[in-house]
Amino acid sequence: MNLETYQKLKKRLNSRKVWYFDGPPEKKTNAFLATVPPDTTITIDHQRLLDALYDRLRSSSTNANCTIEQQILSIEFSPLSCIFNSSDMSNQFIVDCDTMETKQKLLEKPLKIVSNKHSVNLELQSYDENIQREYEKFIKSEKYRELIKNHDSAVKRTSKTK
Repeated sequence: MNLETYQKLKKRLNSRKVWYFDGPPEKKTNAFLATVPPDTTITIDHQRLLDALYDRLRSSSTNANCTIEQQILSIEFSPLSCIFNSSDMSNQFIVDCDTMETKQKLLEKPLKIVSNKHSVNLELQSYDENIQREYEKFIKSEKYRELIKNHDSAVKRTSKTK
């Protein structure tokens, strides 16, 4: 590759927003991500999300013996807009469910949250699938970083010998 190609690759790589991992991500088979659009006018906190999830579970529940409150084990906020220092990044909630069945029931369609005549649809997706994609992007970007580093070292060596 020529120098210009490396410079373009380096610039593109530096502008990408890539999660960093210190190893393969931990599997969370019963978890999913609720992605908050970056331009939403509604403040979505843990309680508002939890209430919307409970409403969805109540409307789809066929088991009268099941306690809805026991189906959502935890909700963790992931402030990606802060982590990546970018207002165009979507923040996410990691929702851990009691079973795969509960997770699948909730993932059937986007989650609509309504507040003061405004509404927002949260995209719901599998935690494991999303985190695996992010991990693969990280591995790919690290390989490119290594390639650029080796190229930069080679350019410095050849310029010193001239």
